[in-house]
Amino acid sequence: MRKAMDAVGLPVVCLQTGETIGTVRDILCDSTWHVRGVLLSEQGWFQSGTYIPTEHIHAVGESCLTVSGKDAITPLPHLAGLEPVGIVTGKTKLKGKAVITASGECLGRLEDVYFSANWEKLVGYELSNGWFADITEGRKRLPAPASVIVGEENLIVPD
Repeated sequence: MRKAMDAVGLPVVCLQTGETIGTVRDILCDSTWHVRGVLLSEQGWFQSGTYIPTEHIHAVGESCLTVSGKDAITPLPHLAGLEPVGIVTGKTKLKGKAVITASGECLGRLEDVYFSANWEKLVGYELSNGWFADITEGRKRLPAPASVIVGEENLIVPD
């Protein structure tokens, strides 16, 4: 398993030219938690934003993410019809949300997520109950349930 925060901030290197063509700002998932790509730049007033679709990612290493060519950079509007969920950016970002069970128990705040080894799908959450609990007890790990409700402030998971 790989953690999202290990990839965020990595340089994106083009294998054809050897140049750095961007930096991973976020990982974008669809509603079924499959990875759709990595965000390079966010959508703003005067820019459409860019991302690299999963199928154009060659490898995600410890030092950088590699792509075969510069043509891997895609305008964000190509995800039209899909409201991607970002881990650290966007309206529906996951990091920092409280994770609450359907029966009303707060499990902690989402600090990171885990992906399968091939970066195909989100498979788990890393939860915190504050820095003191992180030091004394460590963070909790929760397998990603099949159904999750993503609210503005909370993630609702089944019991």
